[in-house]
Amino acid sequence: MVIAERQTVLVVEDDTSIREVISDVLEDKGFRVLPAANGSDALRQLDSVRPDVVVLDLLMPVMHGWAFMESYLEKTGGAPIPIVVVSVNPALPRSYNRLGVASVVSKPFNVDHLAQAVEQASAQSQAA
Repeated sequence: MVIAERQTVLVVEDDTSIREVISDVLEDKGFRVLPAANGSDALRQLDSVRPDVVVLDLLMPVMHGWAFMESYLEKTGGAPIPIVVVSVNPALPRSYNRLGVASVVSKPFNVDHLAQAVEQASAQSQAA
């Protein structure tokens, strides 16, 4: 799938090598990628840009993914951004659907599967 309008993806992952792999794959798919090492870093980036999709690890230092999801809704005025959660524990409570979780990808992940999940979230974002 080719992204018709270059969309922005915020990649929130504390492991540098995983963050770089995700970024490279998504850039190859035509996305503009903004990297963040943790939830706190990602929230600061929301001051200057509103991404179309967030790829989010859950277990990170400084601010984990759960706290980020709660905080970003306040920062965006309650407008959810589609989130693709990437986690070793892919079971999420249903209550997190309200936070914009579009899909969950298990670690270790297949890069094509991850790219497809982001493309679907991107389409959801464009339709909103």
